[in-house]
Amino acid sequence: MLEPSVEWYRTIAEWGTATPGWVHVLALFGTQALLAAFAVLTLLAWWRVDRRLPVLFAPLLAAGAAWLFSELIKNIVQQDRPCRAMAIPGGTIKNCAEVSAWSLPSSHSAAAAAFAVALSMLWRRITAIVVLLALIEGFSRVFIGVHYPHDVLAGFLLGAALGVVSGYAGKNRNDHSRPEAPSRAPRGRSRGSNAADAP
Repeated sequence: MLEPSVEWYRTIAEWGTATPGWVHVLALFGTQALLAAFAVLTLLAWWRVDRRLPVLFAPLLAAGAAWLFSELIKNIVQQDRPCRAMAIPGGTIKNCAEVSAWSLPSSHSAAAAAFAVALSMLWRRITAIVVLLALIEGFSRVFIGVHYPHDVLAGFLLGAALGVVSGYAGKNRNDHSRPEAPSRAPRGRSRGSNAADAP
């Protein structure tokens, strides 16, 4: 186990537990709602950037693949949730019994990173927004007590890699599907028209 990650987890999770109840409610809602916000941004990118299927599907497929692969890796690594491995005074914001047994990597963080990278490749104007949302998503998983920081980092790396692959695929498919612009005739009369007009 990475000792600094354990200490960071303890500090953040204990801080989270000590916050007011309304913060707990907001954190539990936000950690799920942020993924829905990414889906909304995907629809917005599709509407504003280019209404073609690759633009719509690339971030969604990246996030879905990131979630699937993270769950497969969890079952291979089988690292216990930190809320099961150590005692936090007052417990954690998220009840450990309500989450799966394994924690490495964080599926929420992987999906958020995949969304963020794919969206930023397709619509650069929202890069700062999606990166910030992904960072908040990752932090929230530690704050509510269900992941170590290194779980989040591993999820970010996995999701970012899949986001790059999906983003490139979406951009390439999108570029190839664009019809070529017709060549414009030079301004003024062509030689043929001049010949026809000549007496």
